[in-house]
This record gives sequence, C-alpha cells and structure tokens, in this order.
Amino acid sequence: MYSEARLLYVKAYTPLHVGVGRGEKAYVDLPIQRDEYGYPVIWSSSLKGAIKANLDSSVRPYLGSEPGEPLSKPSAVVFLDARLLLIPVRVIDKVWAYATSINLLNVFNKYVEALNSINKQYKLSQLDLSTLSGDKAIVSKKALMHNGRVMINEMELEAKVCEKILETIRLADALPQEIKTVVEDRGLVILPDRENMDLRIINRSIIIQHRVRLKREEKVVEGGGLWSEEYVPMESVFASVILCRDTKHNNVDKKAPDVCKDIASSLSGRFIYVGGKESIGKGLVKLYTTTT
Repeated sequence: MYSEARLLYVKAYTPLHVGVGRGEKAYVDLPIQRDEYGYPVIWSSSLKGAIKANLDSSVRPYLGSEPGEPLSKPSAVVFLDARLLLIPVRVIDKVWAYATSINLLNVFNKYVEALNSINKQYKLSQLDLSTLSGDKAIVSKKALMHNGRVMINEMELEAKVCEKILETIRLADALPQEIKTVVEDRGLVILPDRENMDLRIINRSIIIQHRVRLKREEKVVEGGGLWSEEYVPMESVFASVILCRDTKHNNVDKKAPDVCKDIASSLSGRFIYVGGKESIGKGLVKLYTTTT
C-alpha cells in the first residue's frame, strides 16, 4: 500500500527523444512517445529506468532488485507517467513563451488529486480552472498581444490578457521556484481547446531532425542511411508523481514518508539523461521534487 507521494518535475535542458522505436506508418521514422490523446509523454517505464541508472547507490535498492540478482525484491517506489505540462512556443516578442492547455492542466490536476488522497499531512492546492473558458487563448503578458490577437507557432489566435493567471489558477503554488521564475519571465499562454487547437499548436513545437549516415571514405550516404527523428524541445516541462510505501532498507524498517524523503532528496536538482541520442547531446533533463 503506497501511503506517501511527491510531485516530480522533469525539465528538458536539451532536445528530448524518448522514442517508441521505428514507426512503419508514422510521418517520421523515429517518433517520440505520445499519450492516448497525442500529447508528448514520458512513459513511466522509460522514466524509472533512467532514474534508477542515476540514483545514488544508497537509495537505489528502494527501486527493487536488479535483473539476475538471486533474491528478487519489489520496488518500494512507483513513478507515474511524466505528462506534459509546459512547452515552449514561438512568439513574436522575446522569441518564445511557455504554453499549456486546459487538457494538460486537467491531467496535472488529477495528479495533485491523487497526491492529496494518498498523503495524510503533506497536501497541495488543486488548480482552479473554473475561469478558463477554452474559447480564447489567455496570455500572461501584454507584450505577447497585438490588436487583441497572439501569434503562436505561426498561428494567429484571439486572446485576452490575465497578468496574474499563474496565481488565478493556482499553478504558481505548485511549480518549483526555478521553473516558476522562467515562466513569469517568458510569459505563459493557455491555449484554447476548441477544434483541437492546443494539440495542433503543441505539435508545431516538436522538432523533426533529418539525419544521414555517410560512407566514411566516399562521403556519400549509405544505403538506408537517411532517416528522420522527433524531439521534444528544450525547456519543456513534464510532471510525474512519486509514490512510496513502507519497506525494509539495510535491515531497517523504513516508513513511506522517509522513503519519499530519501528519494526526493536524491533526485531534486539532479541532471540525468532520459531517452535516446545521448551521444549527440540529446536527452539531458533536470529533476525537481516537491518537499514538505
């Protein structure tokens, strides 16, 4: 029984390729992971594997035994899928701003609800999305607006200004301070959800890179050596939840709050690689955890 939880944020410091293998019918050869609605996601299996590989040896046993060990031990820690929360979009003023949508905020709210139902003491305020109509984009900075409209990823939308939108929907209380500061500086756009507008704009932020493999001596493309890859852009922010339960660690009984505290302390502020293409500088992320 998992009885303690913490929020985990994953911020991309370089473009991120957490892939699904070669897509036979996809519009790119190597697509990124997407959730059931088409938004970028990091499935928990990919996230946990990357975290376990980078954890300090003192807390790695919390995540269960390694393959091939004679005694199998279940994990005392669960990581939920890392769902997209914020993604950079191209704007006319200051080059880029952050974007999110009612759909993405609703998923985040479900994570907060789950955290609050599990924790006995440590709780977070749920987002208040009652003021979001979904008909127009909402922007946090007047500079993003031009004649009542905002240009995002080369798409022009009707918009209205709410300079305190982070506080109004209570997202300011949930974000780590470092991420919150960047959002306030760059500006936030809450995309309308009519006609799948949010998904269409978010997909325009996804990077498609074409690559070639050359014959070393001849400097010509090898047969089958031309392909395309998708990347989530740097600065993107995903949200997950860490769930912890009581366990025995080094022959000492550990309560779930202590397990979560140890894991959160080990992860918070840590840089790790998630996904593929590490050797060409992709997949560097920074982790942030909520604390009591």
